[in-house]
Amino acid sequence: MKTLLLAESHPPTLEHLTGLLSQAGYTVRAVNDAVMALEHFSADNPDVVVLGVDLPRVEGQHVVHLIRGHSQGGRVPIVAIDKGHLGRAKGVSSVLDLKVNAYIPDPLKPGELVPRLEALVKAAQLIPLTGLAATLSRPAVAAGELKSFPLPALLHSLYRLRRDGVLVVALKGLSRRVYFLRGGPVNFDSSAKEDALPRFLRERKVLTEAQEQPVVESLASGLRIGAALADVGVEAVGEDLLALLRDFTRDRLGRVLAMREGRYAFYAGDEFSSEVASVDQPALAPLLEAARKRMPLRVVAGALKAHLNEYPVRSADFGRDLQSMALDTEDIKLAMQVNGRIVLKDLLAHGRAELRAAYTLLWFLKLTGGVTFSATPVATGTDVLSAAAVPDVIAPRKRKSLPAETAAALREEAVRIITRSYFGGLGLDLAADKEAVERAYHETAMRFHPDTYAEFDISDLRDLLEQVQEKLSAAYRVLSVDEKRRAYLQYFFSRQEVVGRATAINVDAELALRRGESAMKRGDYKAAIQGFEEAVSLNGSEPEYYSYLAWAKYRGSPGSLMQRALAARKVLKQALTLDPYLERAQIIAAIIEIDLADAPLARKKLMKVLELNPYSVLARAALQKVVK
Repeated sequence: MKTLLLAESHPPTLEHLTGLLSQAGYTVRAVNDAVMALEHFSADNPDVVVLGVDLPRVEGQHVVHLIRGHSQGGRVPIVAIDKGHLGRAKGVSSVLDLKVNAYIPDPLKPGELVPRLEALVKAAQLIPLTGLAATLSRPAVAAGELKSFPLPALLHSLYRLRRDGVLVVALKGLSRRVYFLRGGPVNFDSSAKEDALPRFLRERKVLTEAQEQPVVESLASGLRIGAALADVGVEAVGEDLLALLRDFTRDRLGRVLAMREGRYAFYAGDEFSSEVASVDQPALAPLLEAARKRMPLRVVAGALKAHLNEYPVRSADFGRDLQSMALDTEDIKLAMQVNGRIVLKDLLAHGRAELRAAYTLLWFLKLTGGVTFSATPVATGTDVLSAAAVPDVIAPRKRKSLPAETAAALREEAVRIITRSYFGGLGLDLAADKEAVERAYHETAMRFHPDTYAEFDISDLRDLLEQVQEKLSAAYRVLSVDEKRRAYLQYFFSRQEVVGRATAINVDAELALRRGESAMKRGDYKAAIQGFEEAVSLNGSEPEYYSYLAWAKYRGSPGSLMQRALAARKVLKQALTLDPYLERAQIIAAIIEIDLADAPLARKKLMKVLELNPYSVLARAALQKVVK
């Protein structure tokens, strides 16, 4: 049965087409927005795609462009459907710039959509697939949402079954792939430059910033990594290079295992092996590393909660998997305490490891089958025939004093978190998305969790740290849900004095404005103009928005100084029409006159501002430039 991705923003049309296409023999993945369409395409690798022409754009691009830019996007038939059945068809001109295989003005018209799909799918099947494309052409053997961290269990299953294949994960425009041979991860690639091997080598200080881009270009041209490094004067060969590649694959796989949004799919097969270099490494080691570096402690602890009063004991699988686990000395010492006679909660609290290391190791051993649990002490070793085993007792670990400078820094930062807004407590900008909220919450909550300092005496800080956890949890509960987030932002803006606003607060417009401000700080004027134009489009009655847009156009538009000035003046005219006394607009107009060497006019404008507001810092600073 062929898989079809259907993306349509009109709910009744989506429902009707889902039923129609299912009856035609397709397995339909139905979504109602462009971002989800991109995630499903990257992870589910459909045989054919049907997209509404009016889908919202993703970061300024139509989803068709993004799909065609994907490594598998060139081979998949794409059909654009219009709204003829609703009397709102945009016409064939709406898809002229899109690389679609067919345009259907009315998808509900009998005999239109299904026959066209059948012809396109049949033609695509005539093209023989090899290598990676052949592996990905099969139905996924496992797929789903990246909620509740499903990938660690999947990775262990692949190891047990010694599966060959490709794990694909997708989040918005990001697509990551991990390649497996004989159940072990052997390579990784990603659509994001930040995930790539050259960036990892720069993070490890193997490459400098200047060397990174030439290596990227060399790899894109087909050069092997050793030769690409040699071209920029970096010598890494033999075991040294293999060690770097193992570390890269393990580190990037850790990012994949800790993903909690988006979709995943695993495709079985080894056809890719002729196209992808493979580096063997301990197959299970990335699981433990990901848990320690990237997964929230509460998730790891939650998996052990039901066993806290039970006795963990090493199983036969522990010895068989030891080489694949690649445990270090400290982990092995703790594992040796897992003897069936120490209750789990005591082993975690007082065993031979700090709390996070103990939790993650026991979680790892439970996941891989390296430990089992018993309600009563277990006789092991020479006592195997004993009628009963006696529990061991671990003395509580003696806690050290927390260094004074660490305590002071924690106290100061904790007070900052408690007293600031939800966004400020998480260290986020108001325009931060849900993914950033999730990441900031886990990182901040982990840093301030009392268990993070289990080896220290923090009795005088415990109440403060618990207050931080309450604040962070409340922030996460609100900011991770769209409806609650919008309500909070409306409340936040209403309580704050949003300087210069002449109209009622529009949350979406304010967020667009802040995206523009962030882009301005980065020097990305194109994105800044886009953000400010969005703010203006959402609330065209707010004069302050035009001031920001004018400044961005003046600083970032192409052309000569005079051309940029004319573009900015046109926008300033709109701002001053709405509010003739708008301070920011008048100051920007004066700065333009200064740059155009008309000092008298600039001085006149600035003096007018100072008459209305003698305390204007911006006006006084600009006036200093005129005086000079």
